[in-house]
Amino acid sequence: MSSTASKVALITGAGRRKGIGAAIARRLARDGVSVVLADLCAPPADHPLHPGGGQWAELQAIAEEIAARSGVKALPVQMDVTDPGSVAAVLETVTATFGRLDILVNNAGVVVGPAPVLQMDRSAWLRTIEVNLTGMFYVTQIVLPLLLQTAGRSGHGRIVNMSSLAATHPKPFLSAYAASKAGVIALTQSLAQEVAPAGITVNALLPGDIDTDFKQWGFQVESMVKGQELRAVVEAAIAQIPVGRIGTPEDVAAVAAFLCSEEADFITGQAIRITGGRELVQTELPSTMLPSNE
Repeated sequence: MSSTASKVALITGAGRRKGIGAAIARRLARDGVSVVLADLCAPPADHPLHPGGGQWAELQAIAEEIAARSGVKALPVQMDVTDPGSVAAVLETVTATFGRLDILVNNAGVVVGPAPVLQMDRSAWLRTIEVNLTGMFYVTQIVLPLLLQTAGRSGHGRIVNMSSLAATHPKPFLSAYAASKAGVIALTQSLAQEVAPAGITVNALLPGDIDTDFKQWGFQVESMVKGQELRAVVEAAIAQIPVGRIGTPEDVAAVAAFLCSEEADFITGQAIRITGGRELVQTELPSTMLPSNE
């Protein structure tokens, strides 16, 4: 969309080639937006099936690919959303490089230690909330002055927060993740009212089953827990989606790009589902939620 040309966007959690963050960065760049791609770039997770976060080399490669294809500036930066000092350092880089920030996409997120509430490790609960909700607060609070400054000149600012269908349709064993993503919606709706007079809109996206590395990891974990073949697990998930397929990161990126355009000036404080109609289908719950005493 030409209305986003010459603007600058910061996208967190953009370090996985098949991830939603990278897809949003590609789409915004295609629309003429210069992009700052941020990721923790942490060592791979210990869990043999867990994809882990983006690595520095992968993040650099994504940025180089975007710049080559779109002709806009694509700047990779390492950032820990849970460390205000790290976020402030990135803000300094953005200010020095571009002198403006028009769009913030809070996409960084984790799923840590899925388990029944009775068995959940408290550190898993705390880490999930810290990254998915508190980290989003830190990033927003720290970069908001630059967003407000830019919006004061252009009359246009955008914040897109990544929630999840789990926020409104939680699954068993994902209480920490669901709670954090529900908190994202509340944060979005409160902030939307605060910054609307400045011309900044704030919206949340609620993706359903999207074909990312994390989703594939989730399918593999479900396969092991249920003792079913991976193919059967994936087919069962697709059977619950009225449009008949798993979503793609590009499906989410298209909606994010629209919200970042001037065509979406009258849309704020919304929680927008991108699910293929998944929430319309009833889900059969497991026979028990509690561990056996046997």
